[in-house]
Amino acid sequence: MSEDSPLSIEQLLAALDIECRFRQAKIRQSASMKDVMQLKDLELRDEVRTRTHEIAGPKALENTAEKRMRELLDGHLMDLRGQREVAALDALRSQFLHREWVFLKAAFPLLYREAEIESEKLIIRLERETESRRKRMRGKS
Repeated sequence: MSEDSPLSIEQLLAALDIECRFRQAKIRQSASMKDVMQLKDLELRDEVRTRTHEIAGPKALENTAEKRMRELLDGHLMDLRGQREVAALDALRSQFLHREWVFLKAAFPLLYREAEIESEKLIIRLERETESRRKRMRGKS
């Protein structure tokens, strides 16, 4: 939305609602958390910001972004669960923490914390399983 066009507040709100719907569609197709965050963040002019409660777009955009972040996170956790070596799991976890999950921190802190906790549990579980296998192998020789 250009700032120099003489549009009424109602026209600006209608345009914002359309923009939000467009961004929701793009968010649903996004493959990275960075893309979701960039699409979720709207720059609003003051007169529009105070009246966004009058339209459903911004809240729906927020909900769509959170849902997509959850879907992406679930995919990442499935990738982590598929790892069979502690080093590979730790490397993948580190990659997700620093390249993807960092975008959860500010906007969706509960999802970020959940990702941290679940990934830590996966590492601990795999370390225990690996140690258990080593003990069994030593017992057989």
